[in-house]
Amino acid sequence: MKIRTLMLIPALLLSSGLQAESEYEQWRRQKLTDFQAYLDENDKAFIQFLQQKWQPVDVAPARQRDPQPKPVELPKAPKPAPVQPTPVDVSPIVKVPEPAPAVQQRPQPVVVISPPASHLPQVSFDFYGHSIRIPYAKELRKSFSGALNSKSIAAYWQQLAGSPHKDTVSALQAQAKALQLNDWGTAKLFDQFARQLHRDNNSRQLTSWFLLVKAGYDARVAYNQRIHLLLTSEQEMFGVTFFTLSNKRYYAVNLNEQPLKPGKVFTYEGQHEEGRRALDFSNPTRFTASGNTTERQLKFQLDGKDYRINVQYPERYISYFSSFPQLSLPNYFRAGLPAVTADSLLQQLRPVVEGQSELDAANRLLRFVQTAFAYKTDDDQFGQENYLFPLETLHYPYSDCEDRAALFAWLVESLLGLDAVILDYPGHVATAVAFHGNVKGDAVMYNGKRFVVADPTFVNASAGMTMPQYANSQPKVVAF
Repeated sequence: MKIRTLMLIPALLLSSGLQAESEYEQWRRQKLTDFQAYLDENDKAFIQFLQQKWQPVDVAPARQRDPQPKPVELPKAPKPAPVQPTPVDVSPIVKVPEPAPAVQQRPQPVVVISPPASHLPQVSFDFYGHSIRIPYAKELRKSFSGALNSKSIAAYWQQLAGSPHKDTVSALQAQAKALQLNDWGTAKLFDQFARQLHRDNNSRQLTSWFLLVKAGYDARVAYNQRIHLLLTSEQEMFGVTFFTLSNKRYYAVNLNEQPLKPGKVFTYEGQHEEGRRALDFSNPTRFTASGNTTERQLKFQLDGKDYRINVQYPERYISYFSSFPQLSLPNYFRAGLPAVTADSLLQQLRPVVEGQSELDAANRLLRFVQTAFAYKTDDDQFGQENYLFPLETLHYPYSDCEDRAALFAWLVESLLGLDAVILDYPGHVATAVAFHGNVKGDAVMYNGKRFVVADPTFVNASAGMTMPQYANSQPKVVAF
């Protein structure tokens, strides 16, 4: 009996070892299967691109929107032009539609619940006052290491692509949709998430790049002494370096820890099949802001009467808008205002223009924008060129010509229902309005319509008057 027992021990050990090995093999095969499931054919082809030798490209200097200096001191009209009544047959009477009552409720934080099936850990962070929770695979938290070259970057992509990353991408996209973010806001959200996972620049940029591509964006990385993230855009950017590849501009957006300077960097050829979408900066005010609204009082005088306009706006919008890169003029004219701000402003200005002729109403809006805001150039206020969205014009203590022009154009279209265009002079921006009647004064023709000059920066000037230093200049007429 003892001999038999001793003879069974090796057999049992062998059997136990085979069983253990079998369980290990099952686990290993499952892991390999999981990896292959996440690493699709597009990833495999893309990794081959990344593993090849990257090509050098030249980073171009940032473009300037208008290198001409702006007026430091503003002229006033030779004589304060009174708002004189005009015959009805010259300029039709304005009938402003009754606006809906302003909604005064305080915006509440929006939280998107992670996918129910997700067993992943979550990371929490603040996004302009919103409490955000996003699930993530532990592989996403592994830092990039090693020398900067095509092989190491390809290996990092493979590591990320082999992880269960779809829950993370889906949760980020769901949160962006809930907050009504445009593409820029979405890119900021992805970057904020990556910042929670990584403190070092290279890991953060590579993780943001991977997630943005998986979300469908045409994102790209390049390297010199560090990794830089670049994105294509539907709109031209200014003040941002870029390089051109396959006839597309890739901008070194300010999601980077440090700006990319002009010079040479290395990037890959080819493109991931999932990442084709360029950033679109349209609809910036859709963002659902969290937190309190603040109020600013604007004062102006008209026909000897004092007016006080109390404007409400969500504070969070200011920091959100300040993150935007510099864009071309039409983007600021198209932006509009958040609903709570638009309601409070239009409600109070409506009685000022109601029942007036189109010309008189436009001149009243000109007086408001010309005199309710203090003037200062961007260089003096911000130390650099910085076009403002209309909401920012309402917030900051000073504004200059293009800021006022964007706000005035929005008011003319919103209150009077009249078309406006941008007049882009060297070093100055004004507007022009298409009246239905025969309004005298300086004007431009655009698409077969006559647009009368209306300059929100020429203090006390009425429609039809051009600022003297630009009287002999031919502006570029820009629609928006």
